[in-house]
Formats: sequence, structure tokens, C-alpha cells
Amino acid sequence: MLQDTAWRTRTASVLSGALRLWDVAATVQCDDDGFIVATGGATLRIVPRAPHGWMIVRGAETLGVLAGMPGLLRQLREELAPQAKRGRLIIGAQSLL
Repeated sequence: MLQDTAWRTRTASVLSGALRLWDVAATVQCDDDGFIVATGGATLRIVPRAPHGWMIVRGAETLGVLAGMPGLLRQLREELAPQAKRGRLIIGAQSLL
């Protein structure tokens, strides 16, 4: 999985956008191993798993190992915003022009 600075920035932007959509007051920070999502009540670590996929950890507890971004977002919503309306989150590519 390509994990350069641009990839980390785009992924953090997707995570932050989803949290805003779900009305979750949280911060997303990048670190050497992945991402940290911090809310008032929980801190979750999101770690990319090669060749593709994600692992979500809270403290010493693994909350899930997920195959892709849709699964990651679904698990985050269930953990941080169970009251949020279920539906599709469309992640569009930006034009390069």
C-alpha cells in the first residue's frame, strides 16, 4: 500500500470528512504507524495493513480488521456515531486539471 505524504493527507481528509458528516467532534492525526482519531471519550488508532486493509485499535483491544475503506468507515461510524443515519458515503476523485 502506497503510504506517501499525499496518501496520508488524502486519507486523513476522508476520515475527517466522514466524522464531520456524522457530527462527531474529533481530530484526526497522522503518525508513523497510521492515524489517530481522538474524541472526548475515545482514542482510536487506525493502522494500514498490507497489501490492503485496515486495523482499528482502542487501547489494547482490536476492534476490527477490515478489507477496505468502506469497511473502515462503517466500523468507525458504529464505534463513534451509532446514532448517525446509515447510508452510502460517496468518496469522489478530484480532477487533476
